[in-house]
Parts: sequence; structure tokens; C-alpha cells
Amino acid sequence: MGKSYQPAAQNKYWLIPLAVLMFVVVGFALLTTRVAALVGGKIITPAELETRLNIVQFSYDLQFSNAPGYQPDFASQNRRQVLSQLAEEQFLLEAAATLATPQEQEEHANQLLAWLRHNLFQGDLARYEETLAKYHLTEADLITYFSNNLLLTRLREQAIKEVSVSEEEARQFYEEHPERFEHPEMVKVAHILVSDKALAEELLQQLKAGADFAALAKEHSLDKESVAHGGLLPWFSRGQMEAHFEEAAFSLEPGQISSVIETSHGYHIIRAESKEPAKKQSFSEVAKQASDQALLAKQDAVWSEYRRQLRGRKLILLFSR
Repeated sequence: MGKSYQPAAQNKYWLIPLAVLMFVVVGFALLTTRVAALVGGKIITPAELETRLNIVQFSYDLQFSNAPGYQPDFASQNRRQVLSQLAEEQFLLEAAATLATPQEQEEHANQLLAWLRHNLFQGDLARYEETLAKYHLTEADLITYFSNNLLLTRLREQAIKEVSVSEEEARQFYEEHPERFEHPEMVKVAHILVSDKALAEELLQQLKAGADFAALAKEHSLDKESVAHGGLLPWFSRGQMEAHFEEAAFSLEPGQISSVIETSHGYHIIRAESKEPAKKQSFSEVAKQASDQALLAKQDAVWSEYRRQLRGRKLILLFSR
């Protein structure tokens, strides 16, 4: 009787899909070391992605390095989003290619570089070059980035140039987003800032004994901008000051003086001058603001749809995690 079960033959058939699978796995591994993304027939290399991540971190640090909640690894934390944006830019730049001449792009990039060197580095070229090196960037990287941004800006302007909003649309936006048109609770305070806690406590005792707040502020406060006004600060709402300062300022009634408050700037004594409660503003009060915000929202929607249509059926594959 012949054998109905032939393990050797069956094993041979298993070898074929296994070999194919191994080829795919090895090929994919090799691909992802050379390619960060594929956009149609365009390849984005890992080096291009790293350059963009460095630019994102550079820009973020220039704006927020001293802000609360600063993230030293902001770019790497948003790696996937940065890659997705870089991939989308490829077909947007194709559509925008004729919207600015090479000369216009070069002039635009050089103007931004000059502004960067003068305003953010005060003309200190050595510090400017050291900073670029720290982020593994060259001026050529920034020139390419700024030039492409000019094209993308003009493409968006072209896509939304016919967008407008009526008064009815502005009113509808106002009604659908009431939180945007609330006048927040505001407070106006004066403060005295010193670096020594013992001095702050001594000044507080003088104030309790009847000393003039403005006079002590002018004599002792380190906040030179407010000193000329007797320690007075501009009106502010919640979220604009450090937490301890804000908590004390909003807890006081007009005329009351706080205890000594410590922040990253030093030691403060705060006197409340005036308070305004939160209130909803009428449409007539914020008609221009509502119209502007409604227009921006509509422009964003049109731009999003324009990009969706431009993308069409382009194959976009993101490999980098």
C-alpha cells in the first residue's frame, strides 16, 4: 500500500513561503535604514527627517526654552507627526513649484536669516554658528526650509483667497463658541520683588506698620519696569503669571497685601489694586473678533480639503517610528 502522507514533500512546500517571508522581513529592515518615508515615487531619507527634527527642536527652543512646561525632547516626542508633515509637504511643494522664483526664495530665506542673526543673536555670529552646530544644522538647511515655507505659504494663500464670511456666519460662530468670547477674570496688582527673603519679611512688616507701598517699591524692587509706576503691573488674567504669584494675586481683595510669595524670580509682596469678574461679551462687542475667527476657521477647513484633494490617491508610507 502506498503512503498517503509524505512529510518530506510537504516540508518542501513550506520552505517556499518561509523563504519569501524571510526575504520580505530582511528587505523591509534594509529599506527602513535607508528610507524614512515614501511619497509616491519620492523618497524621504532618515537624514532628511533628522534635519527636520533638528529644525523643529531649534525653533521650539528659541521660543519656549524659558517657558513653563518646556520639553527638551519636543521634536523626538513628536517624531511621527514631524515625519507625516514632511511627507505631506512633498506633494504640496510640487503644486507650489511655480509660485515663487528661485531668486524670490533666496531673498526670502536670506531676509529671515538676517533677522535671526540680528534679533535673536544680537549680531553675535560666533554664538549663532555655535548654536547651529549644537543642533547639527547648517545655513543651507535653514535656507532650504525657509525657501520651501515661502512656497507653502503662497500655496495656502492661493487656495483660500476667495474665502469670506458673512455676518450671519460670524454670529453663528459666536454662538457655537461662547467660551472664546468670555472676558476672563482680571486683576491689577502692584508688587515689590527682592532676592532676599529676610528683606522681604522686613518690608512686609513696614507695610503693615503703614509704610508707603510705592515708595518701598521704588527703593527696593528689582522689577525695574514696574518701579517707575510704584510697582504696578498691567492687568492680567489667569495663566499669565507663575502659579504661586497668580494664586496670591487672585485671592486678594482690592487694598489687601499678601504674605511673602516665592517664585523663580525671587520674593514678592503683592498688593491688589482692582479686580474685574469674568463676563460674556455681547456679539456687538466682539463682532470683529468673531468675524476674524470664523474666517480663520473657514480658511483652515478649505485648506484642509484642498490638501486632501491634492493628495488624491498618492501612496504615502511612513517607516520611521
